[in-house]
Amino acid sequence: MSSEHTSCKFVFFLKAITYYWKIGLIIFCVVSCFTALTFGVGTNDSKLSLYFPQLNEITDSIDNAPLIKETKQFVKESKSNRLIADSAQGISVNFNVSGQSIHENRPGQTYTQTYRTVGSIFAKKPLYHWGTLNAQSRIAELTESYAIQKTASVRSNVLNEVKAEFMNLLLLKKRLLLENESLKFSEKLEKELSKRKEIGLGTKLEVTVATISKLEHSIKIAQIKRTLDNKKTFFKYNTGYSKELDLSIPQEFLIFCENHSFRNNFPQVLGSHSSGDIEELKTLIKTEKENSYIAKHSQKPKINLVGGFYQDQIDLPDNPNSVRRNNFLVGIEANWNLWDSSRSKGQRELALARKRKFEIQLESSVRRLRSEITDLQSQLRSITDQINLSRKLLLATKSQYGKSKIEFEQNQITSKDLLTSKINLIDAELGLTESVLTYFKIKLQYETHIQFQEH
Repeated sequence: MSSEHTSCKFVFFLKAITYYWKIGLIIFCVVSCFTALTFGVGTNDSKLSLYFPQLNEITDSIDNAPLIKETKQFVKESKSNRLIADSAQGISVNFNVSGQSIHENRPGQTYTQTYRTVGSIFAKKPLYHWGTLNAQSRIAELTESYAIQKTASVRSNVLNEVKAEFMNLLLLKKRLLLENESLKFSEKLEKELSKRKEIGLGTKLEVTVATISKLEHSIKIAQIKRTLDNKKTFFKYNTGYSKELDLSIPQEFLIFCENHSFRNNFPQVLGSHSSGDIEELKTLIKTEKENSYIAKHSQKPKINLVGGFYQDQIDLPDNPNSVRRNNFLVGIEANWNLWDSSRSKGQRELALARKRKFEIQLESSVRRLRSEITDLQSQLRSITDQINLSRKLLLATKSQYGKSKIEFEQNQITSKDLLTSKINLIDAELGLTESVLTYFKIKLQYETHIQFQEH
């Protein structure tokens, strides 16, 4: 009976575990789906690196960037300063050994010359400094924590700047390709118009217009090439990336630009706002608070524990030989700065004034950050609308160009009209790509401000 009862309890326990496990799994799935719907998680096609794999290589090698290397040294510097500050609370030991040659001419005695060696060891340990040494250690600790945080912040900012500059290079490359396409079209049109002119179907003015267009595109191509080469050189230096850049835009990305549904709603930012500048100001405020405490207690007596061992020699009045003594001492030392001509008062007032200044800057920075986040949300909504309009413009210019080619072959429009429709089409393609890349750049800034990432 007892065995059956125990068995029933065990079965019931297993069923309960299975039931609650299923409930937990359902809740997890619901929360995951809600999160994906709310924050856009799961839209893998919104990741720029999917279409430009080299961007991952560049960001992986970002530690070679000069600014990142410099910031890492700032962390090492702050660690060293903390070590120095903490050591002030420890024991300091000084050892001294000296050798001497002594020449003596005592009254009533012959001239003598002797050698002697003496040594000493002294130790000192702060006992009570009114918390000023702890305050110095806290300042060093704050600086170290901020240095580590700043390194991460700088790395994040550099990554965003690299991605933004990479998009600028992509856009320049796209502009160069479209200008080359326009140049080829102008050259082809010039040849066709020359043939038409020879058979009396065209005019010399039409040929001249096509020639001018060809020359204008050639000049633009030279300018864009020069700008692109310059930006690529600086990009490699700033990122530490040594390989050749692949700035070709795949067809999949062009399809993405034409079809992807970009987000128009973004998470509402709640709670406190923070940034690299704000965290720096918070650290400076805490530092000045500690400096004020140190200045306030700088004139109070400082108590130290001291101890030591030293040797000396005592001369005997009726004997040319000396007696060497070994001495041990242990005691307490008090250092009291009784008067400093208001120096500590000035240091405290300076710390309080700087603390208040940083507090005012902090309030201003928080308000500015909130305004920037609101502005970026507005920009994202605006650029989303611009992308939709750019798509409509691209469709319209494609239709216009198709009709223009037919009408030109039927001699219903001039070559200038055909050239204009082709330029409109190219400008629309470039405008759509530029709008999409601008969306990504603004989105990078927005995610940096709110520490929100879409995966």
